[in-house]
Amino acid sequence: MGAGFKRYLPVCAAVLFLVSMSAGCALLARHPAGPALERLSSIQVYFRGWSDDMDFTGLEQAAGRSLLYYRRLPEDVTFEYDGLIYSPREMAASTKLFISIIKNYKGSERTEQLREKFLFFESRNSRGEAFFTGYYEPLIQGSLTPTEKFPEPVYKTPDDLIEVDLALFSKRWKNEKIVGRLQGKRLVPYYSRDEIVYGRVLEGRAGVIAYVNGIELFFLQIQGSGLIRLPDGSLKRINYAQKNGRPYTAIGAVLKDEIPPDKMSMQSIKAYLYANPDKVREILNHNQSYVFFRETEEGPLGNINVPLTPNRSVAMDTRAAPRGGLAYIETEMPVFDGDRIAGWRPVKRFVMVQDTGGAIRGHGRADLFLGHGEEAEKTAGHLKQNGRLFLIVARKEFIGMN
Repeated sequence: MGAGFKRYLPVCAAVLFLVSMSAGCALLARHPAGPALERLSSIQVYFRGWSDDMDFTGLEQAAGRSLLYYRRLPEDVTFEYDGLIYSPREMAASTKLFISIIKNYKGSERTEQLREKFLFFESRNSRGEAFFTGYYEPLIQGSLTPTEKFPEPVYKTPDDLIEVDLALFSKRWKNEKIVGRLQGKRLVPYYSRDEIVYGRVLEGRAGVIAYVNGIELFFLQIQGSGLIRLPDGSLKRINYAQKNGRPYTAIGAVLKDEIPPDKMSMQSIKAYLYANPDKVREILNHNQSYVFFRETEEGPLGNINVPLTPNRSVAMDTRAAPRGGLAYIETEMPVFDGDRIAGWRPVKRFVMVQDTGGAIRGHGRADLFLGHGEEAEKTAGHLKQNGRLFLIVARKEFIGMN
């Protein structure tokens, strides 16, 4: 029996006596009434293993990319964990401490170092848990000129699109932005998906990167980045640049009477759209959000402008989780036999918060970047699982910046 466990025995015994002889110390966790970020007690931290199902592979690279982000920031930027404020230097120091621990310690020693030197917070949704999805970098076909096969333009950000940072007007609107365009002297909402795609309001007014299939573009916009293969075999890598400011709405709800719940996936939705071309406009317009792209040499890039690391980068709401920060996820992923799901395997791993997304809103919500290729696409299409989500940051006394 380790010394760490002995330290917690008196406390745990007292709680067990007062609560229930069979409840266990894990029941000390209190589930908030609504979505929240809540700091774990020392006992709650101790009774979680903080193991990593990928044996920490790729984690140092992902953490190093967050370091690049912090080094670019001015010192007056702040990051908040349930009322605790960190500067970019402190976030960088926390990340470096984490890298040092995973490199220099193994097994239980590594776990003890993390428990001692870091604070742990659980991010919970209104059900007291977390919800996970996955995304990937798709590869689609396209052309530099419009054709019957590739009629839909992949637009760059239009010159008339205006993004307003509301925090400039009041601190109560921190992290809140709106997107619009000028109509005379008034700022009005930017064009909707229907106006852009079917009304062609941006034709000749916005730059075009390439032309692709409209259904493939819709799903590319959901993923936020991808590769376009041109007829000569060359590739264009594109990344999220901006969106029209309209709310994101998942189209699966529209198809609930057409696709059984146990069959609902990105793959089944796409198949339905191709089989019912007369319904495509109505279904896709259910989501009025529209994404604009830019070309990049490396990537895919997250919202902190560093390359994402497969299975180590997650997208979260920037109002719920500090950008670039360390997190820990517990969920499960599908195991495939061909195209059929043969089962589910547990996932417990450290990740870095390096992206965001239109569908990723509030506490207890994360989207795991899965890389590219057929396996990543299949997993992303089916990953809709509950689990637990934790944010982690170093105690200030261990990074020398009180």
